[in-house]
Amino acid sequence: MRCKVCLHPKRSEIERQIAARTMNTVEAAKIIGCSNSTVSRHMRQCVAPNVRDRLQAEAKEFQSVNLLGQLDKSHDVLLQIRDAALSEGRDRVALKAIEVEIKQFELAAKLTGQLNEAPQVNFLLSPEYMQLKQVIIKALEPYPKARQQAARALREVNDESLDQ
Repeated sequence: MRCKVCLHPKRSEIERQIAARTMNTVEAAKIIGCSNSTVSRHMRQCVAPNVRDRLQAEAKEFQSVNLLGQLDKSHDVLLQIRDAALSEGRDRVALKAIEVEIKQFELAAKLTGQLNEAPQVNFLLSPEYMQLKQVIIKALEPYPKARQQAARALREVNDESLDQ
């Protein structure tokens, strides 16, 4: 037998809102006309875990898109403030608006994945790489030609990294 939540005509929307955390189980229970524990049990037992995960992923994507939309609206208002300040000769207000605009661009870049804040590590400057070069050159001492070729190749790697 299916539970009371499964039989409700707005079941899909209610599940989606619970997964998105825009509705809690208490609110859902009031809409459906059942207890909070019935809704909780439904979410645990009737809604498959992969469906819950998919609903939560969709909710996050929607929230991100919605956030970008809100950011876009905010940016339009900001441009109006900046333009009005410039036309009225209020330079301090205009500069403050520009500062906020830069922060908005940074936030939009983070939300869209265009800004990577991961630390950049230059392996060629690491002590481990320096030690490895010394070990290679030392190991090739009995082979002068190979040693010269290895040294040349290591210099080329260093030079290429400097060019980038």
